[in-house]
Amino acid sequence: MQAYAVYRDDHRASASHAARQHARAAGILYLVTHATSVLAVVAYGAGFVPAGVTLEFGLAIGCAGTGVLLWNLLRASGPVRAATFAALRAVEAAVIVAGALPMLAMMWSHETSGPVAALASAMHTASFLLGQGLVISVNTIVLGWLLWHSRAVPRALAALGVGGGGLVLISNLCQLWGVIPLNGPIAGGAALPVFAFELWFAIFLIARGLRTPQEPVGAR
Repeated sequence: MQAYAVYRDDHRASASHAARQHARAAGILYLVTHATSVLAVVAYGAGFVPAGVTLEFGLAIGCAGTGVLLWNLLRASGPVRAATFAALRAVEAAVIVAGALPMLAMMWSHETSGPVAALASAMHTASFLLGQGLVISVNTIVLGWLLWHSRAVPRALAALGVGGGGLVLISNLCQLWGVIPLNGPIAGGAALPVFAFELWFAIFLIARGLRTPQEPVGAR
């Protein structure tokens, strides 16, 4: 019986260590998605299409990675919602990659101006609205809801995810229907809560990790 108890303790310690490592990796990937998304905009604006495409590829990998890691960490607390988040994160990554394709086509056609370039730019903007706008808003709501229910993070952080995701969803639907300007100051302001949520969440994952279902609420 004593040997069995030691084995159980070692197994739990190993599982806890793995969860901590996965949480830290997810936090780092969230920071990667922030950096690559901003730098990609800068690269495209400066005309460095290869750099922009490379950065967006890194952004897509980061999105998919956070989906897989958080599904693994949160599936015990809400398997359907965790799987939904991971699936939507994969969809977001796919749309980002798809949006980079017309930029490559523009570069290889050697037409940086005119109708081809305008069409490529419009398709990239459309992918941004769909992937990093509509899809990310829904997966942020799902994640915030799951974090609230599981108590894996402070309630304020989970509430910021739900509220910020809802605000971005409304903003992007309004942009889609022409109610507010596309990528204007209103849309930028509406995106700030989700930006703050992801940054806070990334730091929390790296510094403290997620609270497990068995861990007391006041432990972290």
